Amino acid sequence: MRYYKIAFFVLLSVVMLALAGCGSSNSGNPADPLADGTPGTGETPRPSAAGNILFTSAAGTAPGSQTNLLVPMDKEVDPALGTAWNFLQLIPFKLTDTNGNRRIGVPVTLSVYSITTLDPDDVVIDFLVPPVTETNQQTVTTDSAGQGIFNVSVTLATPTPGGVNAVDVVFKAVTNDATPVTAYVGNSYSLTSRLPTLVLTPSAASFGTATAITFTVVGGSAPYNVTSNNTARVTATLQADGSTVAAQLVDASAWTGSVTISVTDSAGQSASATVTR
Repeated sequence: MRYYKIAFFVLLSVVMLALAGCGSSNSGNPADPLADGTPGTGETPRPSAAGNILFTSAAGTAPGSQTNLLVPMDKEVDPALGTAWNFLQLIPFKLTDTNGNRRIGVPVTLSVYSITTLDPDDVVIDFLVPPVTETNQQTVTTDSAGQGIFNVSVTLATPTPGGVNAVDVVFKAVTNDATPVTAYVGNSYSLTSRLPTLVLTPSAASFGTATAITFTVVGGSAPYNVTSNNTARVTATLQADGSTVAAQLVDASAWTGSVTISVTDSAGQSASATVTR
């Protein structure tokens, strides 16, 4: 019986040593522990590049602060200054493995996945300075902190005065792993064209011996609405051309003070002029 016990323990030790060698893997390297490796005996092959691309307002922030929506960008411009406006934006990211550890020296490529104008040429990701060490202008290799930043320009055409031009863009980021890590981030861009300042000219006038005075509406956004603050003395009428205002004297007595003629445009801007006897 004693020999049987000894034989059993010897056999058990051999089996345990054999099992310890099964399933081992030589996957990864010091720079990128998730680099593709060869599965060990008995190990089921699985994606070795699992992890996350985190888009953050500051790429180094802790997990949980990431977002898939960037801060919307909007701008009001003078349409006389140009036909388009370029929104310049930095998009920081951090690449981690499934345990949240940074992945170093991994190329990440950014592209336009979706855009409401259906024209990806409205977006440029092409600002690397020569000599370029990346595979293309849309790729950034993660640094020693597992981070990187993309430099992006989104172009919007200047709308007509008072108009708004808006676009939504979804970006797609992927690693160069055999099974890529993929992430999406989106943003909204809005460009408003400023209306010309509304003016009523001249700004002041007197009837004297006349019974009518003509004013002109300049700028703003038609149609216009014209009023007088004292119709018992002076009336104001917008003429058929849509920009001429006729002030008509109603009270021909020698009254003192002034009457205000006001104009309001379709955008809510207002301007005024005064008339005296």
